[in-house]
Amino acid sequence: MNLVMPLRRAFGPAFGFLDGIAARRPLATSMAVTAGKAGAADVFVQSYVEQRTAIEPRRAATFALFGFSYQGCFQYVIINKVLESRFPGRAWGSILRKVLAVNLVADPIFFFPAFYTLREWMHTRTLSVETFRVALGNYRDGFREDLRNTWAVWFPGHMVTFGVVPPHLRMPWVAALSFSYMVVLSMTRGAYRPSADVQARQPDTQ
Repeated sequence: MNLVMPLRRAFGPAFGFLDGIAARRPLATSMAVTAGKAGAADVFVQSYVEQRTAIEPRRAATFALFGFSYQGCFQYVIINKVLESRFPGRAWGSILRKVLAVNLVADPIFFFPAFYTLREWMHTRTLSVETFRVALGNYRDGFREDLRNTWAVWFPGHMVTFGVVPPHLRMPWVAALSFSYMVVLSMTRGAYRPSADVQARQPDTQ
């Protein structure tokens, strides 16, 4: 099943224009869409869920940079290049293998360690062995909830990704669906809590 023609009929020239851009520049489209989506999701949470009076820019930038780098670049390569070459086509066996590979391998091993490391680096401005140690410690403390949340979205979501959506529109589709997931991630993991070691290095301003 191909969604492009029904969407062209439903939305007319506007969708045709956007579809053409995505087909010609799939990687650039992926980076732009995922960066904007991830940053917007965090701003939404800060503004309307947490009802902050001021947006915390470093936190929003963490989500936008993560969307741009991991989701826009690395995840694009995993979904559209690596898995498609390893398990080509839309037979049920290929679809299931790709869904399992993302949810049981790519997300636990790459997605969450990358997110926690980027969050730690953005807030401490240091990138060292200690940064990775603290980031992985935070991941270890919350991995059950993290995996439960991601699997609830992405097991069914990636059945659509690999079974229905054409390759050049996969990352825009992932970005659209993951807005809700990024809202959950922002709510559960957006707030930064320095480790005891980081707090000890901070000067006492009182």
